[in-house]
Amino acid sequence: MKQQKVLFLLDNPYSNDRRVVREAEALNQLGGFIVQVIATSSRQYSKEEIINGVNIQRIFLSDLTDPKNLKAHSRYADLIAKTYEFDIIHAHDQVMLNIAVKLKKITGKRIIYDSHELFRCWPLNTSAKGFTMLKSKIVRRILINREAKNIKKIDGLITVNESIRNDINTHFNLNVPSISIRNVPEVPSNSLESNILREEFNINRETNLLVYIGANVYPNTINIEQVIDHFSNQDNTVFIIIAKLNWAQKEVEKYVRSIKAKNIFFRDVVPPNEIPTYLSGADVGIVSSWNKQDLSYWYGLDNKLFEYMMSNVPILATRQPEYIRIVEKYNLGECINPEKENFYLAFKRIISNKTEYKTNIQIAKKFLNWENESKILLDFYKRILF
Repeated sequence: MKQQKVLFLLDNPYSNDRRVVREAEALNQLGGFIVQVIATSSRQYSKEEIINGVNIQRIFLSDLTDPKNLKAHSRYADLIAKTYEFDIIHAHDQVMLNIAVKLKKITGKRIIYDSHELFRCWPLNTSAKGFTMLKSKIVRRILINREAKNIKKIDGLITVNESIRNDINTHFNLNVPSISIRNVPEVPSNSLESNILREEFNINRETNLLVYIGANVYPNTINIEQVIDHFSNQDNTVFIIIAKLNWAQKEVEKYVRSIKAKNIFFRDVVPPNEIPTYLSGADVGIVSSWNKQDLSYWYGLDNKLFEYMMSNVPILATRQPEYIRIVEKYNLGECINPEKENFYLAFKRIISNKTEYKTNIQIAKKFLNWENESKILLDFYKRILF
């Protein structure tokens, strides 16, 4: 039986998107497929390269996300159809789904839609105001309607968790094979605790350390302000936020200054392979996104939860469906309702039971790891194609 060729469509340079990298390498190396990634162009990366056996071509330009350039996606679809051979299209998120649908019309190839979020319920995290914000809302509505139209053309659905999978299937009344694949990291080969984060901020071992890690730390969206309020100037406690030093981080930092918190610090993102090293010296990792208004957050399963787990750090999370399924099922920390409970008091309880939670983390990693998740992906592909 000949190897099946899988075309990955991706709206980033295939650099820090660990979920996509894991999926591509699993299919390429373990599943016997041939994966071709078409990604966005970037000055930091070459137009073409091979990474761990996966061929990457970076051809998408800035017109990819220009709402005024209505013909760009059709041009890309025509170019890809003429240039590449493939048996199935794997579209990551809604921008790529639009190109995938155009490709299906040209080639007749089947589409797997890999939805990393609940797009129609994702908030507009932007610093824009006034007329610019209005235009952003109009564009968002156009994109939401486009996804609703395109999703009727897919042949298979992959999501990041069961809550989002069930929601998408129900909302769009889909009748296609679907699975959820959680973005759980590989179990690190080196599990030794590091003090690198404490050393950077001159924090001694006797001081309790809470850490937040994420690509972004958005204001007024993930409940981070309440966490800051609860931890502000608490004795013998430091809170470090690791996220991009962008407009969002600056807004949160401004809030920290406004309440005169002296024990809350910020750090830029760290390379993915160094995350366990940085996190391992913390006492607790927090997932704070109590947001019932935006279902994409309410149903979310933050990567940070698994990053804490793989770094042997107990978890303080909010009582949302997917967090409960991990944190409480495996007893890795606490989930609280921040409308009724205090983050800092829960933090203190976790500290007092830290040894037990760390023991449970070691057990959980035997079940929650990419090795197991990748098997679900491979079985799904074989079911779709064969």
